Amino acid sequence: MTEPVVLEGKLDVSAVGALHAKLVELMGQEIILDFGAVSQIGALCLQSCLAAARSAKAADLPFSIINVPDAVFEQMAVMGFSPETLAEGAV
Repeated sequence: MTEPVVLEGKLDVSAVGALHAKLVELMGQEIILDFGAVSQIGALCLQSCLAAARSAKAADLPFSIINVPDAVFEQMAVMGFSPETLAEGAV
């Protein structure tokens, strides 16, 4: 099993570059994102996760999001997502 990628802090506009680079680095393999230490997620980081999930789905590779704190879950919901729909690459 693949080790989860532990994300932390605010996933806002200042974090999108590093997050995107990490997701590109992981392309072609199973991706597990551990949100346990994330305090906030913004639209650009959510969009980067969505793009990575869609790429994984197109390549028939697993993509999952685990340990989402309630506050981050609520922020995702405001943007129309849950961890499950985001991981599925749903719109």
